[in-house]
Amino acid sequence: MLIKEFINETNKNQIISTLLKHYKVGSVKLKMKNMKDHAHYDVDRGELQLSTKYKTIKKSQVKEFLITILHEIYHAMDAKRYGWKKFKDMYEYEMNLRIAKGQDEYKDNTYEIEAEKFGQNTWQKWYNTFKKQQLF
Repeated sequence: MLIKEFINETNKNQIISTLLKHYKVGSVKLKMKNMKDHAHYDVDRGELQLSTKYKTIKKSQVKEFLITILHEIYHAMDAKRYGWKKFKDMYEYEMNLRIAKGQDEYKDNTYEIEAEKFGQNTWQKWYNTFKKQQLF
């Protein structure tokens, strides 16, 4: 049955909404966008931009999808914790520091490393929760 291979848009939106509310960043707006990356948190706009690649999600992509969303939510949590302006300044300072040290501005960035750890460490919990709720 082909329809069972995909998470429908209603369930996808419910998953995202649940996560945003749980982590107390429910005011973050969601926007689908054609982009190279899977997702991006735009700190200036308070917007979680999700690639149109995720318009439909195959069940085989659920883990990657959850890690990505949780990673970006972590950035939104940082922006809330520090204030968006201060967080943006801190993030850009970190990028410049990595460049000055001859490192990768993204892969070696402390904020990216922490956000990725958060996604990796929490996706399974949410996978089990959403599976019980039969969202996929």
